[in-house]
Amino acid sequence: MENSKYITEIYQKYLDNKCDKMELQELLGYFDVDELDAGLVDMVKNELLIADEIYESLPQTKLVLNRLDKSIHDNILRSEPKPVLVKWSSVFHYWSAAALFLILSCGIYFYTYHSSSRSERENSNYKNDVPAGSSKAYLTLANGKRIELNGALKGEIARESNVSISKTQNGHLRYEISDAASKGGRPTYNTISTPKGGKYEIMLSDGTLVYLNSGSSIRFPSSFVGVSERRVEFQGEGYFEVSHREKQPFYVQSGQQLLKVLGTRFNLNAYADEKSIKTTLLEGSVELAYSSGEKAVLKPGQQSRIEREKLIVKYVDAESVLDWKRGEINLRDDDFQATMRKIARWYDVDIVFAEDAPIDLDLRGLVSREKNISSVLKVIELTGKVHFKVEGRRVTVMK
Repeated sequence: MENSKYITEIYQKYLDNKCDKMELQELLGYFDVDELDAGLVDMVKNELLIADEIYESLPQTKLVLNRLDKSIHDNILRSEPKPVLVKWSSVFHYWSAAALFLILSCGIYFYTYHSSSRSERENSNYKNDVPAGSSKAYLTLANGKRIELNGALKGEIARESNVSISKTQNGHLRYEISDAASKGGRPTYNTISTPKGGKYEIMLSDGTLVYLNSGSSIRFPSSFVGVSERRVEFQGEGYFEVSHREKQPFYVQSGQQLLKVLGTRFNLNAYADEKSIKTTLLEGSVELAYSSGEKAVLKPGQQSRIEREKLIVKYVDAESVLDWKRGEINLRDDDFQATMRKIARWYDVDIVFAEDAPIDLDLRGLVSREKNISSVLKVIELTGKVHFKVEGRRVTVMK
């Protein structure tokens, strides 16, 4: 929406009951009631994770407000000093207010194209659709044997150095040390990797849980018995719940970053094609050390990254970083190109930018990454500043 900053300022004046009649008319003039009824609600229902079961039972006005993400809705309501009463003409009825509340407060873009022209454009640009990724990974044992985990049967799939490797009922991988585990000898190392379009969950022999996002890998000893520290190597993106062992710290080596934890929850984004390694702490405490000599200790809610050889630590919405783990794609937290790389990994597609394609866009909202790729791309297209062409597994970004 053009002049979004100006419109947002007027909307804030409206919430503060300081909006005069002319400003109110200008504010509501951005919305056409018929188009909102036909387009915006349909978009919210079909593309932004709206539940179908209550769609028939609520009036339109109440429907829109109740479909807001509860945490965002509550935050907005807490910021309002009191309900605002304004006498409107019949044109500016409560439905317009609800739609305005939804769009300006939650960052959902205005439905800019009429359904007929939009349908024609989609049919020409979307030659095919690409399904979402799924749970799949590969296990490489110390002896070089490679096991496709999504195809393996449930139960024990391998055993080495008195460690049993099994696939659980829900399809996850578990390492268990047998009673006869030896405290001597050199540890054997395994590697679990997810391809593009894959994800996987594993439990290491010490009880540590690791969730792997697409295009990720972790190398680790099959047993941590008899060693003074637990050390793994990681690349890609993963969520860790490290079991607490005061006398046996847990280390994660990712490129030039070494992460030390005693027992904590954190998300690590260490893709080789990203600008920097991002570590986001949700609980506990971690120590970071870089080959450049930079060091830091993170507190819950903080994220670290290296920019231009300088360590940056700041507070972020830590839970929003776990969008991928919850089965969502957060369009807001990354720059546009990083968002497209995220989509490329999960849908296993090649992203190509046309010469006139925008380099950066201010995106908002959450979309389900369980849907086909077209659902995600169509939400981004609602900005009116970018379009996509899908041919096979090639996605072209265009103006």
